Amino acid sequence: MQNARTLRLVAGLPRWRIGLIGRVYVSQVGVSLMYHGSFVGLLTVLLCSAGSLRAQENDVGSDSTDVTLVTQRMQVMRDHAMAIQFRSSNASHAKQVRPEPLFRYDDIPRGYLDGAVWRWGETGRPLAIVTTELHPKYLGAGPRIVYDFLSLADFPFTATSSHCQWQPSMSAVQFKQMADAPSPVATAAGRKIQMNRLIQGFVASQVVSAETSDTKRLKLRLLPRPIDVYQPDGPDSNGAVYLFVAGRMPGVIVFLETDGQTWTYGIGRLSAPSTLVVTLDQTEVYRVPPNFGTWSGGYNASNAPVDIPGIDRSR
Repeated sequence: MQNARTLRLVAGLPRWRIGLIGRVYVSQVGVSLMYHGSFVGLLTVLLCSAGSLRAQENDVGSDSTDVTLVTQRMQVMRDHAMAIQFRSSNASHAKQVRPEPLFRYDDIPRGYLDGAVWRWGETGRPLAIVTTELHPKYLGAGPRIVYDFLSLADFPFTATSSHCQWQPSMSAVQFKQMADAPSPVATAAGRKIQMNRLIQGFVASQVVSAETSDTKRLKLRLLPRPIDVYQPDGPDSNGAVYLFVAGRMPGVIVFLETDGQTWTYGIGRLSAPSTLVVTLDQTEVYRVPPNFGTWSGGYNASNAPVDIPGIDRSR
């Protein structure tokens, strides 16, 4: 009976999350799995039956409280992300982030109940990246929504809501050539394979300073697939967005692009409190100290009070 109930609950869960048994982290271009306990075989069977899962993902039993909270918390993040109004001198630019996140995650050991990565810019290279994270006791201040704002735009714009007054004048991500990279192949499919190989040459680390003079360098984990792919401009161009994470939390974001002739890369931060270091083929190419940024800078981190479903503010 217990196994039957477990099967029913797992089958009813959304594809990106499998309750207390396992988690599925989903992006728009791929899926990364983490399994727990002895349910690997069960999960494998269920996930291979993708059509069945899709048919049942909105058919959740009334006892699946966890699923209800997950849905409600996603809506809180989406509402606040979509509330940000973007304005630039180009009237064709979107006024909001895309309604669906590029990537969703949580990091329960660090207290983050839910998180999402959003992009501004309908097509081509993202113009900005925004993250939203829900924390019940952020820095002891109660339930908060925590933001990272990263500009990739080479022009000034504004992004405003009740929680933010962002006015960057330049991009926080500088693109550089990959001089030793192999020439891009002729097909888009082949170039995507090349990008997935090229990203393996990058290693990202987080340098955490202790209260003493000691420091600890933590290697960040590269997600196995890009969270977004796009066409920067010409017909032979391709781009992909990769995340390096600490636990499950985004720390460094890397953009790989080709115009069909050469390769370029850009690196940005999605974590404020630590020094972030990136090497390419064992040569350091990026280092930024702890920095929460400013509302006028290309990067900014902030937070604001929020009601989180399932969290009692009075506690």
